[in-house]
Amino acid sequence: MRTVVPFLALAAGAVLSIPAFAQNPSNPASPMTTPTRAPWYGGISVGEGKLDSDKETAYRAFAGTHFNRWLGVELGLANLGKFGGGGAEAEVRAADIGATAGIPLGTNGSVFAKLGAAYTETKVSVLALPNGKERNWSPRWGVGGQIGLSPNWALRVDWDRYQDVAFAGGGEEDVDSLMLGVQYSFR
Repeated sequence: MRTVVPFLALAAGAVLSIPAFAQNPSNPASPMTTPTRAPWYGGISVGEGKLDSDKETAYRAFAGTHFNRWLGVELGLANLGKFGGGGAEAEVRAADIGATAGIPLGTNGSVFAKLGAAYTETKVSVLALPNGKERNWSPRWGVGGQIGLSPNWALRVDWDRYQDVAFAGGGEEDVDSLMLGVQYSFR
């Protein structure tokens, strides 16, 4: 009995000290699992949408999160513009989702790439040609960067391509956008 008590005390001490080893500074947490940014962000952008050579004002609202320092996901709603003239007009809207991969720069700054999909809707009105709405899923990709103004606020620039957007009558076109916006990180 006397030999069992010291053995049990030694075993209990070893088991209870395991959490202290997990916090050992010589074994820091991986940067892939340690977020360095706010868990959520949101913002608005305004700029230019381009269909062929026609350019119009475009808007986008977005929200996203980072899983770690380099990877995240972003959702957005965009009005890419009303294109045309002379009796023909095409309005393009999109709801998008994409993965983001980037490199952090300073406080709340980064450069990043985006890859995902967009659910697009086009409204076409043309005299003597097919009119109506067309909806489809399209690939979406882009690049961007942001400059942190504070730990919460950043200025952001994005270039995006909405590829193979369907139009009434069976045609598909690429729609590009270049936008400048503000982003707020919830801390």
